[in-house]
Amino acid sequence: MPELKLRPGYTLVIAEKPRAASKIATALGLKKKASLSGIPFWYGYFQGRYYVVASSAGHLFSLKSEGRGYPVFEYRWVPRWEAEKGTLFLKKFYSVLSRLFRGARDYVNACDYDIEGSVIGYLIIKHFGNTTYAKRAKFSSLTKEELLSAFKNLSSLDIDMVEAGLCRHELDWLWGINVSRALMDFYKAISGKFLTLSAGRVQTPTLVEVLNRYIEREAFVPDVSFNISVTVRINDKKYKLENLFPSPVTKAKAKELALKIKNVKCLKVQKVERSIRRLNPPPPFNLPDLQMEASRNFGISPAETLRIAENLYLESLISYPRTNSQKLPPTLDNRRIIRSLSKLRGMSAFCEKILAKDKLRPAQGKRKDPAHPAIYPTGYLPRKKLRIKEWNIYEMIVRRYLAAFYDVAEVASIRYVFSAESLGNIAFALAGQRIVRPEWLSVYKYVNIKEFSVPKLEEGDCVEVERVSVVRKYSRPPRLYTKASLLRWMESVGIGTEATRAEIIETLFQRGYLKATSAGIVVTELGIRAAFMLLKLFKELTEVNLTRNFEEKIERVRRGEVSRQKVVDDAKEFLKPKLLKVKEMIASNNIGELRKLAEEGHDIKCVVCGRYGRYIVGGLSLCELHWRAYRNIMTKYKVWRERADLSFDGYIASLERLASVGRFCKDVIKLLAENRFKPQGEVA
Repeated sequence: MPELKLRPGYTLVIAEKPRAASKIATALGLKKKASLSGIPFWYGYFQGRYYVVASSAGHLFSLKSEGRGYPVFEYRWVPRWEAEKGTLFLKKFYSVLSRLFRGARDYVNACDYDIEGSVIGYLIIKHFGNTTYAKRAKFSSLTKEELLSAFKNLSSLDIDMVEAGLCRHELDWLWGINVSRALMDFYKAISGKFLTLSAGRVQTPTLVEVLNRYIEREAFVPDVSFNISVTVRINDKKYKLENLFPSPVTKAKAKELALKIKNVKCLKVQKVERSIRRLNPPPPFNLPDLQMEASRNFGISPAETLRIAENLYLESLISYPRTNSQKLPPTLDNRRIIRSLSKLRGMSAFCEKILAKDKLRPAQGKRKDPAHPAIYPTGYLPRKKLRIKEWNIYEMIVRRYLAAFYDVAEVASIRYVFSAESLGNIAFALAGQRIVRPEWLSVYKYVNIKEFSVPKLEEGDCVEVERVSVVRKYSRPPRLYTKASLLRWMESVGIGTEATRAEIIETLFQRGYLKATSAGIVVTELGIRAAFMLLKLFKELTEVNLTRNFEEKIERVRRGEVSRQKVVDDAKEFLKPKLLKVKEMIASNNIGELRKLAEEGHDIKCVVCGRYGRYIVGGLSLCELHWRAYRNIMTKYKVWRERADLSFDGYIASLERLASVGRFCKDVIKLLAENRFKPQGEVA
């Protein structure tokens, strides 16, 4: 490396990424730029003091252990490339920071103000310098104004956030390395083969949840029921009515009711109900809401949405995206931001309407974040043309922010209730709605309120019954998860964080456990096997409650209520006996018993798929998945027989024609249709 020509005794600022470092240097007025090994840094004077701004490229350190096997509870922080493949590029950043720390007098952690950013900067300063001489810069956007304010108001290191972050990393490492090694050891014992498998503190319960939904869908048999469909004619137009009575359910009762309604030539308007529905403007985005809306409107995955949002943040276009808050800070200069946004294409009229108000009071959501406000546009405008996806995300953030300052929207609804004297409690309805005050709906164009017009009627008016029919209805299968809905599930049960959930989902795909299809996320054979083994070997570790419990403990560390060491010790105490139990089972070398403990039940393979069987039905072996399908088929026949008056053969023939029947069920139905085996239990 060339010799550095810097005046010693400077303040060294550590940014998380080079682009952030560039923004910080520009805000501080550091005009001199240099590089070592191609890695840039900036230097100059700010408020009479000599500053140097350099950066990492994310995490520079990672946990590693020299211990083999499991349980392994001894570990240390090492340069990341020593522990993780594909990170050798960080060696240059490490070398440059090592050089720059030698001439520094004190330090500023200017990494992103969240748990991860706090850990990244802390570990760098601890490794190369002395945390006693370190300060923290807190900012929620990379605008010049906010960065200047942050560096004029430096605070002490956020040690509680650092401790919480270190705790999360240690827990994830302890879970991941130990359970993964035990899982691979077990698989090798029952198969004689080595296979790379992984498990994780948040990853595993997420995988099991997807598997449960997948099995529920693929072993699905619909319920059947019967109802009435009534169409009326009003002013030469046909309208289908809504039923306001319980479904007859059985075919016989539905036919009886249909005949009764057919004998009624017209229905009388019994009641006219008018109402105004008020729709409050939405609060500005937090990250989960942004990810859900991006998926719904543009089909962009949560992980890609986060990457795009981080890029917009690094361009100073939006505030920090890794936030759970739905609230804007009271000190935010909203008028300045909105005046600037009025220059954006198509935004002028919306902004002018807001600026005409005497006071700007944005809608606020319930959720808060200790580190950052809701996501908002900074008022800085794009200096270069954004790519399509970037523009879509940016425009949606802008419109959501502007919508928060708009008034309540109103939707007018009208509903007619129809009946006839001879029908008793049997009534029907026809409803329509229209938007009477669009307000925030005009700016936030991603909400679709369907308007439906109906003719003008009064109480006592009669309408002609055009058609009455008996309709067969089937219950719908559960939807497979998408990446967005899975992220929402993780949020709802309190596992992972807004910053990590999307990454964990992507990890499950990278491990080969999950696969995306047009219908949603399916679990691969590898994922099924791994999940089944984890359920048998580490049942508690697959459950949401345990993961959530440790998430709450991490939050208590962040609040300073419990020590990191105590939480880590709790995890070791919990993991150790379970790991030792698995190790002892494998050491017993009883392969038959080990296979029974895993997904395999006996040596006779499933007649359908070749997996090891668990149940014998009609002389044929079925695996766990096809057994569940068979059980559902037999259970639902009782419902079909009662409601549709079908024989078992007629029931099976009906299921063969239904697309909603799950794949595992289709496999079993084929065997039943071919008379490959006789069902157990009563089918007559």
